[in-house]
Amino acid sequence: MDYIIQGTTMQSLQLQLERGDSIYSEAGSLLSMSTTIKLETNFTGGIGGVFKRVITGNTAVLNHFKAMDGDGQVSFSARMPGHIVPLQMEQYHSVHVQRHSFLCAEETVSLDVVGNMGLTGFFGGNGLIYNKLYGSGLAFISVDGEVNELDLEQGETILVHPGHLAAYDSRVSFELMRLKGFKNMFLGGDGMFLVKLTGAGKVWLHTLSLHGLAEVMVQYMPARG
Repeated sequence: MDYIIQGTTMQSLQLQLERGDSIYSEAGSLLSMSTTIKLETNFTGGIGGVFKRVITGNTAVLNHFKAMDGDGQVSFSARMPGHIVPLQMEQYHSVHVQRHSFLCAEETVSLDVVGNMGLTGFFGGNGLIYNKLYGSGLAFISVDGEVNELDLEQGETILVHPGHLAAYDSRVSFELMRLKGFKNMFLGGDGMFLVKLTGAGKVWLHTLSLHGLAEVMVQYMPARG
C-alpha cells in the first residue's frame, strides 16, 4: 500500500490500495474513493467495544474500505488544521493516541480504547481517554496545528499540558500531576493538571488544542435565544 500526504495546514491523505487491500477509519473522515472500493460500516469490537467507544466520545462505528474490483484510491481529510503523521506499528509495542487524533489504519493494526473513563472533560478538553493502536502495518494520526515530535531518553521527564498531548509510545510512563498552589490551579488558565511523561520513548505534541480553540471561538458565537 502506497500513500501520499497532500497539503500544508489542512492536509489530506491519499492511499493507493491494491486488489484485496483493506483499511478502516473513524466515521466522518472520508474525502473520496474510487468506484473499485467497497465501503462497509461495522460496529467493531462487539457490544463492549461499541459501548466504550460511545461513552468516551469516539464514533460508535468504524468504516472499512476494501479494494474489491481492482486497484483503487481512498482519501481522508483531517478535521482540524494540522498535519497527518504515519506510524509504522512494528516500531512500537503500542501507541496511545488522543481520542480525536486517530485517522485510519490497515486492518492488521488493532484499535482499542484505554484510559480513565471517569475523568473526561477536566483536562484541557481532551480528558484521559486514548485510542490504543497496536499490531503491524501502517496507521495514520492527525495532529492539530504543528507537530512537536520528541524522543525521550531513558529516565528523561517532561511535563505536558493534557490538551496538547496527541500521542505517546506506550513505553513512556504516564502520570497525572495536580498543579500546586491555588492561583496556579484556578487563575493560571492552564487547568488543574499536567501530565508527567518519562522515557524512553516517542511523544507527539500538537500546538493547537480543541479546548483552546473553543475558548477563542465562543466569544464570537451568537447568544442562544
